[in-house]
Amino acid sequence: MQTATEESIVRILGGKAEEKLLNSFFVLYKTARIVEKGNASFKKQSDAFFENLKAASHQFGDVEVKLVSGRYFVNEMMVRFDEKGMSGAESVVTEWKKVGIGGVRFFQSISKNEVENFFIFMASVKPNSENVEAIIKRLKNENLSSVQLLSLAELQKDHSVLSEQVRKQFRQAARKTFFRAMSVAQEFMVSVAKGQEVNSSKTKRVVHSLIDHITRDESSLVELAAIKDYDDYTYAHSTNVCVYSLTLGVRIGMDRARLSQLGFAALFHDVGKVKLPQDLIRKPDAFDEHDWIQMQQHPLLGAKTILRNMKLDLHTARCARGAFEHHINNDFTGYPQLKYKKRITNLFSKIIAIVDSFDALTSGRLYVKKPIPPDEVLKKMHYQMSVKFDPFLLKVFTNVVGIYPAGSLVLLNTEELALILTNNEKDPSAPYIKIVGNKDGLLKEPVWTDLSMPEHADRKIVRMVDPARYGLQVRDFILGD
Repeated sequence: MQTATEESIVRILGGKAEEKLLNSFFVLYKTARIVEKGNASFKKQSDAFFENLKAASHQFGDVEVKLVSGRYFVNEMMVRFDEKGMSGAESVVTEWKKVGIGGVRFFQSISKNEVENFFIFMASVKPNSENVEAIIKRLKNENLSSVQLLSLAELQKDHSVLSEQVRKQFRQAARKTFFRAMSVAQEFMVSVAKGQEVNSSKTKRVVHSLIDHITRDESSLVELAAIKDYDDYTYAHSTNVCVYSLTLGVRIGMDRARLSQLGFAALFHDVGKVKLPQDLIRKPDAFDEHDWIQMQQHPLLGAKTILRNMKLDLHTARCARGAFEHHINNDFTGYPQLKYKKRITNLFSKIIAIVDSFDALTSGRLYVKKPIPPDEVLKKMHYQMSVKFDPFLLKVFTNVVGIYPAGSLVLLNTEELALILTNNEKDPSAPYIKIVGNKDGLLKEPVWTDLSMPEHADRKIVRMVDPARYGLQVRDFILGD
C-alpha cells in the first residue's frame, strides 16, 4: 500500500504514456530533419506522435513538452526519460538551449497537418544564428497558431517551486522506504539468529520500493547512505549496501527481475555476522589475530544460514552466493580461502564487494575504526582494483558516488558551507546543494541551490570539509528538513 507522500509523488510523476509521448516527440523531431513531409518514414512517425498527443489531450487539454533544470516534463508531470536513448533527444535539447527554447505547447485543437508543419518548420531552425524570440515570430508568420514555443528562461523561473516540491517529496518518501528497509533487515536477522524460518515476501516488497525510488531519483537514497552514525550499524550498513548495489545495477542497465535479486542479495550479504559473538561485532578496539579469524567465518556462515532458513528459489541461491563470495578478491586473496582457484564471475558478488568495501571504509566501524573520507576511499580502491575489484564496475560506482558524494559537506569560494544533495552527471563540479552556513555561522533556513544554473556560476566548490572538525553532524543536515 502506498503512503500519502508516495501517492502525492505519483500524481506529479509521469508514467509509460508520458514516456511514449516524449519518445515519439523526439523521434519525429529528428526524422523531420532528414526526410521530407511526404516521406513514408515521416508519415509513420507523425502518426505515432499524433496518436500519443491526442491521448494526452484527452487527459490534460493543452499539452506541454518541456525541459526544466535537467528534468523532462509533460505538463506538470515529471517523466523519467533517457535523453541518450533511441529518441536522440540530447542533440535536440542542446540546440534548444543555444536558442533559448525550453519546450513546446500543443493546444488541444491542433490538427495532424499542423503538427507535421510544425516539425518541418523546426527542422529549418538554425541554432547558431537565431534566438527564441525570432523563431517565435517566424512561427506566427507560418500561421501555426495551435502550437507555441516556450521560453527556457520563463520556464526556469516558473518551475523553480515545482522542482523544489518534487525534490522534497522524493526525499521524504525515500526516507520512509530507507528506514523501512532497515527495519526489515533487522527483523530478518533477528529471526535467523534464533534459527527461525523466514518469509522473504516482505523483503522482496521493500527491495522493489527501493528500486522504484532509485529509478526515479537515485540521489535521495544515496544521500541517506552517507549518514554513518545510525544507532545500529549492522542494519544501516546492510541497507546502505543494498542502496548502492541497486543504484549501480540501474546504471549498468539491469532489468527489474535482476535488480530484485541483486537488492535481496545485497541486503543480506552480512547475515553471517549474526552467528558471531556480539561482543566481537561491537568491539570498540582494533581486532587482534583471534578476532580476525572469527570475523573471516562470516561469509561461509552467511551462505549456510540463508540456505537453512529460507525457501530455496533463485533469490535465495543468489543471496547465498553473494554472502559467500563478497570478500573473495579477483586474485583469490581475501576470504574464505578456496580449495580450487576458480575466478569469481558472479556479477552480484562483484558489485557487493565494491559497495561493501566503500561503505565499511567510510563508516569506520568494524574493519577500520576511524572513518576515511569518501574521496580518499575511492582513490584507495582504484589503486587496488586490479587485485581486488572489477575495474569496469568500480568506474561505474565512482560515477554514482561522484567527485563530491551525496551527503558530503563542502566549502564554497563564497565562504559558505554546503551539503551535497544531488550529483550532476554532466558536470560533476556543479551539483545540487543545500547551503547550511556562512562565515557568520549556521543558517536558520538552508538555501537550496543548483550550481549548474547560470545565476550561480560564480559559486564554486573549493574543497570537502570534515564535519567532525567543526563539531557538525551530517545527519542533522540531511534529516533536518
